[in-house]
Amino acid sequence: MNKVRFDVRLDPDAAKEYQNLDNSVVEIVDKAIDELEFRADEVGKSLGNMRDIKLAGCKEIKLRDAGIRIIFRITNEIVEVLRVVYIIAIEKRSADFVFKIASKRFSKIKKLKYANNILEKGKKWTNSKNKN
Repeated sequence: MNKVRFDVRLDPDAAKEYQNLDNSVVEIVDKAIDELEFRADEVGKSLGNMRDIKLAGCKEIKLRDAGIRIIFRITNEIVEVLRVVYIIAIEKRSADFVFKIASKRFSKIKKLKYANNILEKGKKWTNSKNKN
């Protein structure tokens, strides 16, 4: 089996969004987030700044079948060989809604000198296979 390379954390608000997901899409979202532990640097589309949405340095995963977007950022916080993947938002794919939410949260993160405070508050992702 592949070795875990990334420590995945959910923004406290993204954790609430995850809890509010419809049961029909949870398994799809779990698989996408589980994959981030192994290949976060290889998956997703890079985002940039456009209009009033500032997400340069973030990436998105579109889960078209579930109608969900996951916005995340890979940080340089090193824990042994791990890098932290910080999920900023998990929301339905409707217009620019998820991007506006993520942009607002990301601007708060960027204002901090170090992201450690935010990362420590984030909910650690528990691999869905270990949730019993």
